Amino acid sequence: MKTIKPLRLSVLTRPFLRAQSQRLALTVIGMHTLGEGGVLLPETELWKTVSAEVGNQSAIDLGIPKLQPEFLVSGQAYTCHQQDKTRCAVDLRVGALRRQFLVSGDRYWLDGRATEPQAFDTMRLDWRHAFGGPGFAANPAGIGYAPEMVNGLLVQRLPNVERPGDGIDRPDRRPAPACPGAMDVDLPERLKLLGSDYGDQWRETLYPGFARDMDWQFFNAAAPEQRWNDELSIPAAAPYEIWNMHPEHAVLRGRLPDLRARGFVARKSARPLALEEVPLRLTTAWFFPHVAQVMLIFHGETSIVEDDAADITHVMPAMEAPDSPLRPLSHYEQVFENRCDLEKGAIHALLDEELLPASAIGPWLDQIDARESILARNIKDRGERLRAELTARGLEAGHKARHFRERPLPAPFGKMPTLAELPEFIEKTRAYQREQERKLEEARQEVAKAARDNASESRKAGFDSSRIIEESQNAQLKGPPKFEAETIVKGLAGIAAATGTPAMSAAEHAELQSAGQRGRRGMLALYRMGAHHQAAADPMAAQHNAQARERVLAAMAADRDLSAMDLTGCDLSGLDLRGARMHQTLLEGARLQGSRLDGADLSQSVLVRADLSQASLTGCNLERANLSLARCENTNFAQARFERTQMEKLRLAGCCLDEAKWSHLLLQGIELADCSLRRADLSYLSMAEHCRLARCDFGEARLEKVLFVQAEFESVDFSGAAVEACSWVHTPLDKGIRFRRAMLKTTSFVGTTDLRGADFEDATLVHCTLRELPLDGANFRRATLDTCDFSSASLKGADLRAAAAPDSLFIRADLTRASLRLANLMNANLQKACLVDADLGEANLFRADVAQVLISRGTLTLGAHIDQIKTLPRRAEAGGA
Repeated sequence: MKTIKPLRLSVLTRPFLRAQSQRLALTVIGMHTLGEGGVLLPETELWKTVSAEVGNQSAIDLGIPKLQPEFLVSGQAYTCHQQDKTRCAVDLRVGALRRQFLVSGDRYWLDGRATEPQAFDTMRLDWRHAFGGPGFAANPAGIGYAPEMVNGLLVQRLPNVERPGDGIDRPDRRPAPACPGAMDVDLPERLKLLGSDYGDQWRETLYPGFARDMDWQFFNAAAPEQRWNDELSIPAAAPYEIWNMHPEHAVLRGRLPDLRARGFVARKSARPLALEEVPLRLTTAWFFPHVAQVMLIFHGETSIVEDDAADITHVMPAMEAPDSPLRPLSHYEQVFENRCDLEKGAIHALLDEELLPASAIGPWLDQIDARESILARNIKDRGERLRAELTARGLEAGHKARHFRERPLPAPFGKMPTLAELPEFIEKTRAYQREQERKLEEARQEVAKAARDNASESRKAGFDSSRIIEESQNAQLKGPPKFEAETIVKGLAGIAAATGTPAMSAAEHAELQSAGQRGRRGMLALYRMGAHHQAAADPMAAQHNAQARERVLAAMAADRDLSAMDLTGCDLSGLDLRGARMHQTLLEGARLQGSRLDGADLSQSVLVRADLSQASLTGCNLERANLSLARCENTNFAQARFERTQMEKLRLAGCCLDEAKWSHLLLQGIELADCSLRRADLSYLSMAEHCRLARCDFGEARLEKVLFVQAEFESVDFSGAAVEACSWVHTPLDKGIRFRRAMLKTTSFVGTTDLRGADFEDATLVHCTLRELPLDGANFRRATLDTCDFSSASLKGADLRAAAAPDSLFIRADLTRASLRLANLMNANLQKACLVDADLGEANLFRADVAQVLISRGTLTLGAHIDQIKTLPRRAEAGGA
């Protein structure tokens, strides 16, 4: 079940059984500010207030509709509004209900008499300051019931919070505790409402529901004086008064926010994107006076088929202003469709006005105008200063003021959108992009037509305009950047001499050279990262190739340092380059077939489109190198180091990568065929976007935090591998995948991943997720499946003989014709699983949960250990366990 909601509401769901009818409770919670112009606060603010005021002492709601609406108050009493600082009265009025309290400073019994109360500024109105204490069942958290140690002295205190007229006049008196807050569920006063008729008949007919003598007022948390006994919901816009519970105002007076809550569910059985409304009623108003907030809790319920609400796919709450027209169901179905859309759903999730009235939406991140932020103002101010400085310099150089006119930004870029305006802004941006692309194409066609029309005339002048346009359109960026700083410096000097302007000083000349060198380094860095996005570099000419080989051989004979050499397109095949230092060497398109590069340092080198067939790179350092589009056939990369290496669309065929280290890699379009990666170490690696692995051996390899997304696997063997915190997402694994004797920890297989026929024989899986996956015919013989999740998975015909699966989940799993003979299923949960024709002979089902399973005459249980097995509730239709 998924939740779609505005940012300013919180949602709870809870399936429950009432009168043998399966129901789903829907609870919608909003925190609203008090006073005129109040608004709903973001959910984060709601839980911040609740955490600070309520903490983890009790649940704010049990998620079941309350029989009677009620109000609660959490906060503190203040004496700042009166002269007497030792006592104050707290008066609470909501609608026709009223509750009063007398709050006193700390007091003690001394010789049978109560001391005068001590002065106080604030005092919390909670159960810890009401009458009670250890041993007093009605309020074990309170004070006054028995003596206690205070500052090293054994004393008996008096409660700080009491009912007027119900004060304690002697130490042995036991008044009822007084508190306007929520009662804990474990207090006897509430527990007794759960009923007592939990015998055999309950287990057979009502489990896991409540007993027949259960009182539904159990779900009310307020004292009886704070409930509306004759109402289904709190009266609309009920008036309230709260005295002495705010640090600045002696009384908070107003009306409860009047909002019309609506709830919707989507069912699996309904048409796609169809919603069904669930009526909601306001059952709780929980005040936090000192922060001027009230938490509104709405409840509703609807019928369901499954006892865990598996037939409900989505829930969605909304609010409307009571004086506005009722929004039609079609409006909410459109909102639902927009938020379920994979492309635009995340943006629409920010549009609270689609699900809330505009009057209830206060300023927050989704409403703030980006132009008003401090960062935006600073950027704008800096831009204006720079514009003024550049204009002044231009005017000093003799340029006209008209040259500095500021062009306005085209629509829709004139203003920064708020988050609420973002969906419309994105649509306008896309429309603008399409329009500019259309205009650009029209301009290209006009230029090409003009060039063709002018071709004959241009030939008379010695050039062909149509050919120039054709060459410019076909021009491609290839090879390393051709940028020589010294040439540019000489050119500038020549211009100065030709125009008669003063020559550069030595310092200016040096600075220009330094800037040029920095520019070249930057361009080379970009080239190393993106060479594979350019057109292929040309092969090196024969004469230059011979000279390059000579330079390489000379360097190898000397210090073996080939760093930063430009060997683009060079034929270095068959050379012995073992131990060479080739840091940042440019080898795009180089031919290295049969070369020996064992132990070489190729860090940050460019090997894009290089041919490494039959080459040996054992123990080679390829950190931050670019191997994209390289050709690697029968290449030996044993013990090589691939760290942050670029390997986009790399093809490795018949390669040895045994004991190689792969780390911090984003692999896209890579293909490994007939490769060996035995004992390889792969960590922090993502293999996505059409990667393919075929007939590869990862035997005894180590994989940690490796992510496979939409990859293709065929006959890949992970036998004996150690796999931890890895994920296979939307990846078919039904073509010969093997995990025999492998150790898999906290690993997940999710999405459309397919594990039919997968081999996990003798493997160990700990805390792994395989839920909702096709696992038909999979082999888990003698596997250890410790606390794994196979819920809703299809395990038809799977082999789990002698498997150990303690504490694992098989909820709704389809185990038709599966063999679980001799399997250890102790404490496993097989609720609602399909065990038709399954073999559970001699299996250990000690304390296993087989409630509502589906069995048949062909289901075998001979010799199974079934002590303390859980079989209730039974499946409704025939064939249940």
